[in-house]
Order: sequence, then C-alpha cells, then structure tokens
Amino acid sequence: MASYDPADFETLYPGVYTAREAELVEKRIAENRALEERGQVDVKALIEGRLAEDIPGVGPTLEVTEAMVRYNNKKYDPENRLLNDREYARALGHPDILAMPCYGAHDDTFIVPYPPEARDTLLVSQLGHGITSCRPVYPGDKLYLVADRRRMADRTPAEGSIYRRISLESAGSVYNQRGEKVNDVVFRASESLKIFKEGKRPEKMGFRELWEAPDWMARPAHYYTDDDWGFIKGVWAKEQPRDGEPLYWEDVRVGEQPNWTADGPIEASVAPTAPYGMGAGGSRTLKKEILDPELSKTLIRGEKDGIYRTPAREDHVPPVPDGAVPFFMIDPDTGDGAVDTQNIHQETEDRAVLINFLGRDLAVRHVNNWMGHNGWLQSIRWGIMPPEAMAAAGKPVPANPWLEAFLEKVPHMRGKTCTVHGLTGDLALVKSYVYDKYHCDGAFYVELAWWIETIEGDIWLNGGATVKLPSRRAGAATTGGRL
Repeated sequence: MASYDPADFETLYPGVYTAREAELVEKRIAENRALEERGQVDVKALIEGRLAEDIPGVGPTLEVTEAMVRYNNKKYDPENRLLNDREYARALGHPDILAMPCYGAHDDTFIVPYPPEARDTLLVSQLGHGITSCRPVYPGDKLYLVADRRRMADRTPAEGSIYRRISLESAGSVYNQRGEKVNDVVFRASESLKIFKEGKRPEKMGFRELWEAPDWMARPAHYYTDDDWGFIKGVWAKEQPRDGEPLYWEDVRVGEQPNWTADGPIEASVAPTAPYGMGAGGSRTLKKEILDPELSKTLIRGEKDGIYRTPAREDHVPPVPDGAVPFFMIDPDTGDGAVDTQNIHQETEDRAVLINFLGRDLAVRHVNNWMGHNGWLQSIRWGIMPPEAMAAAGKPVPANPWLEAFLEKVPHMRGKTCTVHGLTGDLALVKSYVYDKYHCDGAFYVELAWWIETIEGDIWLNGGATVKLPSRRAGAATTGGRL
C-alpha cells in the first residue's frame, strides 16, 4: 500500500457518518432490511423463472459440469473413489460421483462490503465462514444461489479513530434444480476503512493506493531438506484413508486426534472464480509421484526451495476446464473504490498469498480420510487473519465477537490461533481433534476442530467440522444427548 500521513484522514465515530457516507450507508441498511423482510424465497418460482425481477437476494445460477467436478476432485482428493469413480459411487447408492461439499457456495455472491464509494482505503481481516451441506451435489445439477440475511455492525471506538471498524455477515442458501437445499452458507469479514480529508485524496486511487494489508510475504520461504521430505513421506505413510470401512459413532472418543494429512508444498494458489465457491488454477500435491520409486526419478527438485516439480508445469498445475474463468471484480483502476480479487492473490516472481478456501478444501480431504465414505460432512467452518495475526503483523484490529474460536475447544491448543497467512511454497499439514460427540433426532454427530500448519509449525488456517456418522444404535429411539 502507498504510505500516507495519518493526519490526512478524517476522525470517524460509531454511528456518525460523514456526508460522503450517510446516504450510501442508509441505502445499504435499507437493502439489508428488505432482505430480512422478504422471508423465505419461493424456490419453485425461482427454478421456474417466475420470480419478480425486484426480489432481493437472488443470485446467479451454476451448471454443475462433470469436467469441473472432476477437475476439483482430482486436484484436492485424488484417491477418494467416492469423488472420482462413478461406478463405485453408484454401488454406494449415489447416481454419480459427488462434488466437493462447498461447490457453488460462492462467498462474493453472498457477502456485500461496506459501500466502496464511501471509503478510500480498506484493510480486511477476520474472515470466518461456514458451509452446512444438506445433500450432495452431482454433475448435471443446476444450482441457484440466494442471499437470505445480511447484517453490518459499526465497531468504531467511541473515542473516535481514523479507521471505521465494520463487521459484516451474510447468510444464504444454495438450491438444486429440484428445489432441494444443498447448502446453507454464512460468510463473515471485518473491514477497517479510512476516508481522506478534503483535498488530501490522491488523484489516482488504484489497487496499490486503496488496499491496506500486512506484509504477509515478509515471512522467509522455507527450503525443504531431505529430512523435511522424510517427515512429509512419513505423514503420507500414516494417512490411511478409511474409504468404505464404516467409522461408527460409538467407536469415536472425545480427545481423539485423527491421523494428520499433508498437501503441498503448494506451488500455485487458486484464483477466485464465480460462482463456484472454489477456485480455478492452483497446483496439486505430487504425493503419488514422490512416493513411487520410478516416477520420482522424473521429478525436478528446485535448487532454491528444495520442492519437487514435474518437468511440464501443466502436470502439477492442471489446466482449468473450458468455461471456468477466474473471477475478478471491477477494474480497481477506475477509481470507484472496488477491489479486484486478482490483485489480492496475485502471484509474484517469488510467492503469492493463498486464498482461504484452498486450505478449507485440503481440510475436507483430511476429514474425508478419517470419516470414510459412510460418513457425511455436515458442516465445514474456517477462519483466517484473526486479531492476533493482524497485531503481530503491525495491523491491530478489534476482535469480531461473531466469530468462532475454533482452537479454544482443543485443550493443548488453547490460546493459539492463526499467526501467519498461507503462501505459495508452504506445506499444508492438517491436524484435528475430536472435542464433542452427541446424538439428536436419531442422527449421530461428532465435532472436530482442525488447523493447518506450515512445516515450521506456524498456523495459517483453522476451523471446525461437524460429521454425521453411522451408529450401531441406528433405528433405536433417540431424542438427543451426549455420551
């Protein structure tokens, strides 16, 4: 970001808006209220194209192509037969392979920022998202994205600040062509924004001028030694995916720590791609090649980082299927204050920032390994850039009380959270802990906290998962409780 004198900015107070903000904020509040007053959308009318054009909250549709489903499944969980083998999936009662659980849960469709025209600079922190999977998504489905609720809270300190501190939350639903809900979604973020005093605003307000962020890339890149590779191979050897072997609820104990999984080192990040809820691009893990004595001989080890790569980049950064184009918002150099997500996650000659949902999908593989094909990932939640990480990087922000403190539920991890941002070149070492189990209305659930570490032990993403498991007591009368 460009360097500015703090004296060049207005002092802002909670609920007291400048002339530039007032009308825009009032409009945004009215939009949020209209969404709340709309109530449940008429899903049948939505699917049949009969909804009035002025119904608020109606988002885009998404055709679920087999090519895109296979592209993501193979990139993130290539050994999972339920996601990659149609005949195997059918033998388990599914009509086809399953898409990854967050397919179509596209954050930028649902979350709406503080009005961009009302601010000059922007610092984003404390992303905290959650997807509840109500039923599977299959190739051939058509998805309908609908926002249901949005709220915005002004947390600017009473004594005033050059930053207006805003908490945002948006919730919504994703339906398929039969009118069945496949996902409930919630996306949260915190924005800290500044407004120039009259006469102090630069003539040009492109991305460099408006975007404020910690220098995440100041963290040195790691060189992967032979010992590091020995450790990674050891993690892979112990992964032991459960596959079709049932994991029964009764056999899970609170305090259990599922086998770690390792992905990477990550060569390339994904780019935001509307409205998939997953990114386009990004590298795959070369586990198969590295562990195979013959295939490993074909790999090239980088002199600078010790990372193994295939001779042809397209073999470890798979080509994106036709029609899936990375989504970039409005051109940031138009001066309208909009943010281009390409710039946030842009690759440089050395490293790039990893988008948050890349880590989420690696955590999904971790949970899939543990629960097997008879389990169901009911909910996946994740968070990044908490106050602790922002403060350590020189950008302190107030805590957002709407967010879940995932690692406080893990006795040996209390007081810990994300301290860095994931970067290309990082390992994704996924760990988890079972902190609760219960049954409700005849279903049996397990709660896990999970987190992702670099090879040095820095946490770059954390989250939670709710898993529904088969039970030996299935069919018995149960109302609810914990054991």
